[in-house]
Amino acid sequence: MEKQHSFWEREEWLKPPDLLIIGGGIVGASTALFYKEKYPDHDVIIADKGITPEGASTRNAGFSCIGSVSEHLADLEISGEETVFNRIERRWNGLQLLRKIIEDDVMDYQNTGGFEIFKDEKIYKTCADKITWFNQKLKDRLGLEDVYSESEYEGYPAIYNCVEGAINSGKLMRNLHTRLAKAGVRIWWNCKAERVESSSVLFDSGFEMKPKKTVVAVNGFTQRLEDLPIKPARGFVLVTKPIQDFKWKGTFHYDEGYVYFRNVGNRLLLGGGRNVAKDEETTDQFGTNQKIREYLIRFANETLKLPENWEIDIEWSGIMGMTENKEPIIQQIKPGVWVAAGLSGMGIAIGMQVAADLVISLD
Repeated sequence: MEKQHSFWEREEWLKPPDLLIIGGGIVGASTALFYKEKYPDHDVIIADKGITPEGASTRNAGFSCIGSVSEHLADLEISGEETVFNRIERRWNGLQLLRKIIEDDVMDYQNTGGFEIFKDEKIYKTCADKITWFNQKLKDRLGLEDVYSESEYEGYPAIYNCVEGAINSGKLMRNLHTRLAKAGVRIWWNCKAERVESSSVLFDSGFEMKPKKTVVAVNGFTQRLEDLPIKPARGFVLVTKPIQDFKWKGTFHYDEGYVYFRNVGNRLLLGGGRNVAKDEETTDQFGTNQKIREYLIRFANETLKLPENWEIDIEWSGIMGMTENKEPIIQQIKPGVWVAAGLSGMGIAIGMQVAADLVISLD
């Protein structure tokens, strides 16, 4: 027998909102925040399928970055100069917006700078030869002086990026959701959307809602609801137990950004390696790929040279949403329905900017 809702539920809890947002991660939450600032009297509900925003917003590595030289050079081959520098500008502006909305001390932001390390001298030289060109472009576009410079770290040739930083993703998202509660945004956790139509949204409980507007902001899970060119991509991250005299301090990238690591106090946070098994990791199912796990463990042993007795404390996976050219999709896809997804592993940097752009289109 179908569950019957009470008079009170119907009148106060289940009335169609002005805006229903599917997905409570950084894009969905930021969309709600900016929308309520613009329309404070409108009713806004966020529905998320987990007990936390479980895609990537709280399951990432906590990097606030505009990217490494080798990553940008690889992207130039695919997307071209204008697209790549527009993307860097979006990342930089997105990070400034994030730091304006969520104060640095609230999310433990640290301007650590970042090092891209190299084991191949030829690749290093190719990247180092482009530093002057990148710096001039970024000065012209962003007004930033000498972003990249040649360096060295723990015996490896490196390129230093002076604007990179680190944050605590958990604190960021908790603060954002606290602000939403104060603004009167309702959050429905453990509430999975099964189908989105122009005039209705069906949830896995069988309940159907008819919001005035709907935003799909589920990033790596978009294909479960809409047929859009956004592929899921699983990312693996581990954190070690405390390591005595841990030498790697700051944020680091390797191999076109596919490997990334940082210190969390005297622990190592290490993630990535998706390029080792990219086809297998094109999935929206959580889990661990043993090939990638073993690759990262070897990297920790052979490249980072951790002490022999180091141990993993916790490991997890997150689901990103990738587009072919790494550009997010922000558009109305049917009457009354908008999508903001495909952040391509740059959610911390561009998530709030994507939300701000989306809200403009919701008029």
